[in-house]
Amino acid sequence: MHSISGSKLAAQALKKQNVEIVFTLSGMPCFGLYQALSDEGIRLVDVRHEQAAVLMAQGYARTTGRTGVAWVAPGPGVMNAITGIANCYYGSAPVVILAGQLGIEEFERGSFHETPHTELVRPITKWCSMVYETARIPEYIDMAFRKAARGMPGPAFLDLPRNLLEEEINESVTILGPAPKLPGPQGDPALVAQAVDLLAESEKPLVVYGSGIIWSDAHRELLQFIETAGIPAVPTPLARGCVSDDHPLSCFGARSRAMAESDGVLFIGARLNFILGFARPPRFNPKVRTVQVDIIADEIGRNRNIDVGLLGDAKAVLKQLTEQWKRKDLPAKNSWAAVLKEAEQNKRKKWMQWAQSPAKPINPIRLCHEIDQLLDRDALVCVDGGEILDFARNVITTKAPASRLNPGITGLLGIGIPYAIGAKSAHPDRQVLCVCGDGAFGLNGMELDTAFRHKIPIVVVVSNNACWGLCANIQRGTYGDECTFGTMLTGTRYDLMAQALGCYGEMVEDPDQIRPALQRAFESQRPALLNVITDPNTERYSMSSELRDLPFFLQGK
Repeated sequence: MHSISGSKLAAQALKKQNVEIVFTLSGMPCFGLYQALSDEGIRLVDVRHEQAAVLMAQGYARTTGRTGVAWVAPGPGVMNAITGIANCYYGSAPVVILAGQLGIEEFERGSFHETPHTELVRPITKWCSMVYETARIPEYIDMAFRKAARGMPGPAFLDLPRNLLEEEINESVTILGPAPKLPGPQGDPALVAQAVDLLAESEKPLVVYGSGIIWSDAHRELLQFIETAGIPAVPTPLARGCVSDDHPLSCFGARSRAMAESDGVLFIGARLNFILGFARPPRFNPKVRTVQVDIIADEIGRNRNIDVGLLGDAKAVLKQLTEQWKRKDLPAKNSWAAVLKEAEQNKRKKWMQWAQSPAKPINPIRLCHEIDQLLDRDALVCVDGGEILDFARNVITTKAPASRLNPGITGLLGIGIPYAIGAKSAHPDRQVLCVCGDGAFGLNGMELDTAFRHKIPIVVVVSNNACWGLCANIQRGTYGDECTFGTMLTGTRYDLMAQALGCYGEMVEDPDQIRPALQRAFESQRPALLNVITDPNTERYSMSSELRDLPFFLQGK
């Protein structure tokens, strides 16, 4: 019997899980594992910061529905990764984080990099553990993948001590393949019937769906149900595209009115958190009747009373709802959707004065409009920042499932470029664009070097207004125009920085040049950055709910 190292066992276990790519930052004890991964044909993308490695794995997971993988070194490597791990946890993303650890013989000695990894990450992971026996490395890796992907997805963390990775063993080890895909649990048929009755009796029914639709691969079933019932649908931001924004029943642009006026709402795969105003008034009608579908029992009825709670998988329950609607031979309720779609279109018409403005500096609405007009229907768009996020989510449309990525529930800045690299690694034939503020760019901007070294041709558009836009405008709106402490940046030539890193870089100051510059960036077949000089004074056309009611902004309007 041939001997085999722990590193080779780990690599073979990852190969059996159909892992294609591992995002990493080097450091002991990874080098034997790197060689073993290379031998197995698994691609390694080494990064400039461990946070970015985990965020790339998250971007990969969000755009594929598969589990992403990151490897980090001990001590500060894990500590740097913690922000990314937390973002996966609160964003319900299936990511396996493998960490090197000291040799077991060094524990409790005050050794170099000695850190209690599992104690640090336990509150922000679905599961975390350490391997203590070389032969069990594949077993624990299989466990991590099952924990990350089953039920509501999330991160799983595994510590791999150095002595186990380096040890050679002479015993037969079983390496398990991917866990079988299980059909999602159906909802109670009696409650499904009640849910259909509630929606059918509503004059203004509404479906509010979240990322559970993506993880359940339920966008087809969602579309079939809303088309059968004629019920308008509103996504949470990260679920955009499961129903295309240009579909007659998709009403993201009229979401505030839809939620405030609806008298019957189906929440499916969406947590009732701050993004939905906790599903309470004034965000929602005080008299609204509600149905909630979730795969996790504790999420049902969280933050508000629910009339019909359905424990089950989004895909399975949507099939049941459609069948029940057809069985009862209920008519489609299209009129309310038409009202909302008209309201959405009217809102977009009001923006056109800004979307066509020739003014300099460029206003962010014009920037986002030009981007929207150029992108393919299946383009993957990552939006990173504060104020630019408000403009981008309203103006840049989404037309394909799992194709919009933004900071999510944590509001974490710096996600844009790592997400884009992860997404492009998974989808090399699709356009991948990152739109970010100049402040957000600074957090992980050096990952352009990662994109260049690994030939990952993402396009980054920096909205450069020389300030932390949202914070600066809140500050100005509250305390006056002269108060700018801590929120001002400089008009840095990020395009020159990109060029220095080997990427395509271009500065854009003329709004008529945005689209030609975007075309040049995509055609360059290199990582590219457009440094677009934008207007910092947005009080006349702000799209931020945090800004528009401040005294200073009311005066500006």
